[in-house]
Amino acid sequence: MATYQTTYGNASRKGLHGQIASEEHANKISRTVENAAGIKFGQPVQRGLADHGVAPFAAGGKFIGIAVLTPNVLPDVAPAGGYAQFVTGAFLTAGQMYVRAGGAVLDGDAVYYNPTTDAYVNAAGTGIVGPIPDCFFDTSGSNGDIVEISLKHRSA
Repeated sequence: MATYQTTYGNASRKGLHGQIASEEHANKISRTVENAAGIKFGQPVQRGLADHGVAPFAAGGKFIGIAVLTPNVLPDVAPAGGYAQFVTGAFLTAGQMYVRAGGAVLDGDAVYYNPTTDAYVNAAGTGIVGPIPDCFFDTSGSNGDIVEISLKHRSA
C-alpha cells in the first residue's frame, strides 16, 4: 500500500489569500463579474454597470466588497484563482479575511490594494487603489506574509 504523507511541517498554513479568516461576523453577497479579465480571489471590487454586477475596484469607484476564495471555481477557467466574466461570485462586505501583504504592514494600518502584485499595502502609490473604506489590517506582517484584514469591524 502506498504511503501518502510521511512528513509534516512545524505549523499548519496560516491561511490563503482571499480566504475568510473567521466567521465572528461576516456578510457575503453574490454578484456577477462584468469585466473580461475576471476577478481574482482576494481582489476588491466596486459596483458594476449592470444590476448586481461587479468590476475591479478603481479610483472613484463605489467599493462593494472583496472576492472570497472558493473551491467551487473550475481551475481551467480564466483567471486561474478567481471568478471569470459572467460568473456569479461571493464577495465579503463585512468580516475578517486573509490576504497577502505587499510590504511591511502594522495592526491598525489603513488598507490599500496593489492590482499589479495582487497584494495589500498600507499606503497610496502609483497604481495602488484605496484606501478601502472601513478596512484595517488586523495583524502585522512583512512583504509576502499572509495577514488578516478587518472590513467594517475595527478602527485604527
